[in-house]
Amino acid sequence: MEDKLLQLAYDLLAILIPVLAALAVEYLRRRLGTEMVKRIQEELATKQELATLAVRFVEQVYKDLHGPDKYQKAAEWLASRAQEHGLKLTADEIKGLIEAALRQLKDAFGNEWAKQLQ
Repeated sequence: MEDKLLQLAYDLLAILIPVLAALAVEYLRRRLGTEMVKRIQEELATKQELATLAVRFVEQVYKDLHGPDKYQKAAEWLASRAQEHGLKLTADEIKGLIEAALRQLKDAFGNEWAKQLQ
């Protein structure tokens, strides 16, 4: 009788241990995934804020520059600040962030922005 109970306990453990391990792995995977998504969102927000600052900085400091020259100054400033914060940016990311920041500022300030550029 004791042998049967002992065997039943072993069989039960043989089933429960893999199930519990699978649940633990799934919990950790989801938890780490959530943390990674949160970190990516924070990093993107920081990059977007730096891009907005880059556009504003260039508009204020380099009023005599236009078009590609102004973009180049903004890209250099953004790349430098990102590096200081330990953020990695590709040339395509820099261009996209600057263009998005410029569009956001133009949309926010509308006609006032256009008058300043003339």
